[in-house]
Amino acid sequence: MDSFIEYMIRQKKSAAAKLKTALIVLGAIVISFIITLIFLMFLPIAISLMPLCIAGIMYGAYRIIASFNIEYEYILTNGELDVDKITNKKRRKRLITVHCKTFTHFGKLTDSSYQNLKDSDFARVIDASAHSDNYETYYAVFFKNGQRVKLIFNPVQKMIDIFKIYAPRVVI
Repeated sequence: MDSFIEYMIRQKKSAAAKLKTALIVLGAIVISFIITLIFLMFLPIAISLMPLCIAGIMYGAYRIIASFNIEYEYILTNGELDVDKITNKKRRKRLITVHCKTFTHFGKLTDSSYQNLKDSDFARVIDASAHSDNYETYYAVFFKNGQRVKLIFNPVQKMIDIFKIYAPRVVI
């Protein structure tokens, strides 16, 4: 039986990301003001370049702020889970590809079984969750290239049902 499920989730902006956005806007305004003063006081001949410099500063600020728009896409194909990170709906980066059969632990992040694993050592922790209370957050622990990896994500119920087919002892 072939199975294919694709699910995309948008990460909620954290307070730190909102603060960084405000600081970037403020910084762009201050730098634009300083550039304007420099052009008016020291470079009056090249004043026609001032709007170009300010536009460049604003564009740079926009690009940095846009990089805070993050989505995660989970693709489950015949038991193989691909997790991609999409930045500003333009750049895609594959975070991990793992088969469900390699899961050693799987469950909700709020389960008591996770509390035992929370303090364990992992070579890599991949947080591909929405950071929102609107979604159930799950964890999966597996070995990839001989290293212990923990994945934190928000799968839909159909994905969990497929995980149960491929790893019935692990998925509760």
